[in-house]
Amino acid sequence: MPRRPGPLRHGHLWVLPDGTGLHAPPGRLTRDDDTGRACCHLCGRWFRALGSHVRAHGYTADSYRETLGLCRTRPLSDPSLSAAMSARQSAAYRDSAQVRARLAPGQEMARSGALATRAKTLRRAEDRPERVNARRESLAAGRVTAATRRVDALAERLTALGAADLSDYLRSAYKAGASLDILCDETGLGRARLRAALNGAGITVRPTGVNTAAGKRSRARTAEVAAAARVGTVDVIAWMAERRAAGWTLTSLAAAVGHSTHWVRWRLPSEEASA
Repeated sequence: MPRRPGPLRHGHLWVLPDGTGLHAPPGRLTRDDDTGRACCHLCGRWFRALGSHVRAHGYTADSYRETLGLCRTRPLSDPSLSAAMSARQSAAYRDSAQVRARLAPGQEMARSGALATRAKTLRRAEDRPERVNARRESLAAGRVTAATRRVDALAERLTALGAADLSDYLRSAYKAGASLDILCDETGLGRARLRAALNGAGITVRPTGVNTAAGKRSRARTAEVAAAARVGTVDVIAWMAERRAAGWTLTSLAAAVGHSTHWVRWRLPSEEASA
C-alpha cells in the first residue's frame, strides 16, 4: 500500500539567527485586519490572546517579545480583548482601595516625570527591530505623502500658468529669457529639482553671467515688483518719485525699497534724481 501523505506544513519564510524557523517576519506583529487575531511566529496559528499561547512554546510574553524583536509595550492580544481587559482594570481600580494603593507608587513616578524618563531610557537601550521597522515605515509613508503633495502643487501651478506639461513650459519660458529664479518662483521647484527638470527636458542652462535681453528685462521687472510689495504700492517708480519730490534722500529711498542707491537713481526720472 502506498504511504499516505502526511499533513501539509507551512514552509518557513523567515529564520532567527539560531536557526529557528518562523511563519511571520521577526520584528513585526502580524495581525488579521478583520478579526484582530495575531499570528504566532513559531507555529503560524492565529490567536486572540497570543501572550497566553506562547507558553506552549516555552516562552513568556516578555521573552517572546525579546526573542522576536517586538516592542516591550506591544500588546499581544486582540485590540478588542485588550480594551475589555483595560475596562476591567479601570473598574477594579475604581472599586478597590487595595488596587489603588498598589498603583500609587507608579502614579507618583508618572506625576514627577520619573516614569517618562525611565521609559525613554529603556527605548534608547532596547531599540527593538519592531520599533526600527515602525520608524522606517513612518518615514517612507511621510516621503510618499510629501512627494504626492509636491506633484499636486506643481500641477496646480502649471494649470494657473496655462501649461499642461512641465517640460514644454520650461522650454518656452527659458527660451523667452526667464531666469532660474523666476522659474523657481513660478513652478515652486527648488534649484536642484528645477535643474533636473531642465536636463530632463533637454534644455542647456546658460552659463553664469550669460544673460539674454529678455532675461534682463524679466529680472528687472521682478525686482520692481518685489520693491513695490515691500513698500505696499503697485507702482514703485511713482512712489519713489513722489517721496523724492517730498525731500527723501536716495539713501532713504534705497533703504525703503531694499535696493541700492544706484538702482533707485537709475529708475527715477532724471530731473527727480538730480533734484
